[in-house]
Amino acid sequence: MGILSGLLDLLYPPKCPFCGSAGRSENGKGCPNCREAAFWLPLEDRVVSGENYARCVCVGSYEDPLRLSVRRFKFQGRREYAGEYGEAMADAVRLFLPGAYEAITWMPVSEKRLKERGYDQARLMAEAMAERLDKPAMPLLEKIRDNPAQSSLKDGRDRKRNVDGVYRVPDPVAVEGRRILLVDDILTTGATLEEGARTLRAAGAQQVVAAVLCRTPEKH
Repeated sequence: MGILSGLLDLLYPPKCPFCGSAGRSENGKGCPNCREAAFWLPLEDRVVSGENYARCVCVGSYEDPLRLSVRRFKFQGRREYAGEYGEAMADAVRLFLPGAYEAITWMPVSEKRLKERGYDQARLMAEAMAERLDKPAMPLLEKIRDNPAQSSLKDGRDRKRNVDGVYRVPDPVAVEGRRILLVDDILTTGATLEEGARTLRAAGAQQVVAAVLCRTPEKH
């Protein structure tokens, strides 16, 4: 740590992105307390399979304080959290998905949501991961309809219908024959990831794997 960095820490103490308490985060795992927290999924629970994606790596469980951290990230402008999330997710991808992808993309928000929020949270996470994994992050999907938020729907069938046909691949040539890592923030029923992966595969992707920061404990 440099002298300037030390002085800045004294004036503006760093806060853990997960629990919000004072403390410097290390290796994308937060402060000392959060590094051993129960919200990190054990290794044996970190991979789930899908119909249109081969495997999805999940890092944490969507429960407090991780749930509150994600909400700050999405709704309170804490864009800097993307670096911490991306580091933790990149570590999991290295462990569980080596050699399974050539490019990284993300589940995009709608144009309306992007204007309201000012940023696409999944894109920030994907770009942070791409930097650490030394792979290109590419906008391979586009959301063409501003549908209701998945979090407002509880039934899995309603969630599936809600995302049906809302994504497209603007440049199929960029997708055809490629193995793609698809990034999102939360996995609940898997409907959103399934639709994104289905859209990529319909455009010619050879394989789709996925990575999310957390999954909801109620469903999984």
